[in-house]
Amino acid sequence: MKAAFRRIGLRMLAMGMAVAASTAALAAGEPILVGQSAVLTGPFTPNSLAFMEGQTLFFDQLNKAGGVGGRPVKMITYDDAYIAEKAAANAEKLLGTDRVVCLFGTMGTGIGAAMVPVAAKYDSFIFGGLTGAAVLRGPKVPIYHVRESYADEVARVMNHLTTIGVTRIAIVSSEDAYGKGIEKDAVAALEKNGHPALLSLRFDPKEKDHPAIAQQVVASGAQAVYVIAAGTPAINIIRSLVAAPIHPQIYTNSVASSFLLYKELGEKSRGIVLSQVVPPFWKTRFPIVDEYQRALKGAGSGSEGSYLGLEGYITAKAFAESLQRVKGPITTESLRRSIENSPPMNLSGFQVAFRPDNRNGSSFGDITMLGSAGKFAQ
Repeated sequence: MKAAFRRIGLRMLAMGMAVAASTAALAAGEPILVGQSAVLTGPFTPNSLAFMEGQTLFFDQLNKAGGVGGRPVKMITYDDAYIAEKAAANAEKLLGTDRVVCLFGTMGTGIGAAMVPVAAKYDSFIFGGLTGAAVLRGPKVPIYHVRESYADEVARVMNHLTTIGVTRIAIVSSEDAYGKGIEKDAVAALEKNGHPALLSLRFDPKEKDHPAIAQQVVASGAQAVYVIAAGTPAINIIRSLVAAPIHPQIYTNSVASSFLLYKELGEKSRGIVLSQVVPPFWKTRFPIVDEYQRALKGAGSGSEGSYLGLEGYITAKAFAESLQRVKGPITTESLRRSIENSPPMNLSGFQVAFRPDNRNGSSFGDITMLGSAGKFAQ
């Protein structure tokens, strides 16, 4: 997986951050230009590259098979380093200069919030952002999501804790737009279940060590701690928590990244519980997973896959299906109509459906636990 991330990142850098989804595409028609502002540098790069690995895998496969109506899908990608101002500038360039049909596969709450006004300015939209934030959802927000909301992820975890009798729950969130948004969801879910948060703490995502936060959580007597963070900041706060000889059960959500947890924490990641928004990426009894795993082997990348990789693959597949369903020339408006007015998509068993009043395409959710050697407990 690490080698695969390096190959993707180097290819993007070598091409000046403007990347065609397939350099060996067999589709020969005029390219369908799609724009992406991605995190190629900075602490959230591993998550972004994992998500993009799945997207690239699908688009390469699509283009080699002839693209969409003989036209290859060409992804133009610029680095935003997880900086909102850069993301907004990238969106302006993609829509205003590159003239892409739409934006695709952005990452993060703050990044999405910065790009939405630019998309609205050009009467365009974002398809498949890696975020579940409430502020970026709703029929008037120009983002089509192929993952369930953070509120749904949080509710699933909190309901699970209530079911197993865990009522003393601490919340630890990163001091940023992402952390603050989900913190509200977590507090609301606990209050709804009749068990208010034992304590709610925030940490600076730019800091590496958080011993004081960990001490407060342990001293509180919490049975479980729900960590709201992504990428390297998630690793740093969880590392501080597991450093204690005795600590509460750690729960977190899908963007915390299971592969990164094991890579950085080793066996100390064992027992961490994560919510997920796609099926287990190794269980080929799910048709979409079987397709994804066969694509990985066919590409010869050596990657075993990941949850974020599978999500990227599914997101790209949903986007391609929407392109295939366009009636007439592919434009921003015709693609929007295709997304909102077409029948539900059955993506090898994974269901995605949009309507004019619903831009949340998927409600799939699951809960998993990391076992030994970075594998998931069955």
